[in-house]
Amino acid sequence: MVYGKFIISGEDKKTLACVKNALVSSGHIFIGYSKDYFNILRHIRNSTPELVVIDVGKGFKDLKQTLETIDEDLLCACGLILDTRSDDIFEFIQKSRVMTYISKPVFEEAIVQITDAAMINYSRIIQYEEKVKKLNETLESRKAVEKAKWILVEKEGLSEAEAYEVIRKKSRDNRIPMKNIAEALILTRG
Repeated sequence: MVYGKFIISGEDKKTLACVKNALVSSGHIFIGYSKDYFNILRHIRNSTPELVVIDVGKGFKDLKQTLETIDEDLLCACGLILDTRSDDIFEFIQKSRVMTYISKPVFEEAIVQITDAAMINYSRIIQYEEKVKKLNETLESRKAVEKAKWILVEKEGLSEAEAYEVIRKKSRDNRIPMKNIAEALILTRG
């Protein structure tokens, strides 16, 4: 099981009380309630929960932009409680990365299972995003080194291996990443 801090939001106090009690009794930490959809983002950014559970009610159109921001910025896992399964909401959830849903009536075991799955999925997505970011940084670094290497080959008459060794030696001697050395070479000689 994954435990974390959570926020609840919405107007159906009975459902939200059930959600809160179920999550707290399963080990999660309740850190706040936000009745107003417009304050959810501020609350999430200030308290950095791992999960937010929102009773959507009839306010999906008002809430959609907030949900898009939560998803785009990967702020936290997000569980939506729906009165009924609507095609608009389901289509939105299909395109999102951190959203899941449950329809009313909400039962304790179901809400615990849904939130556990949402938090596991959120953790997985964060790990994948970090890997993609690292791979992109590596790719950009290699591109810069290759470009700098070819500048040295063309302007200094070095072989590829010699040019690479020059960049690597400068990097090691100055304790500066090869990407930075390559970018400096590109700026000064390119």
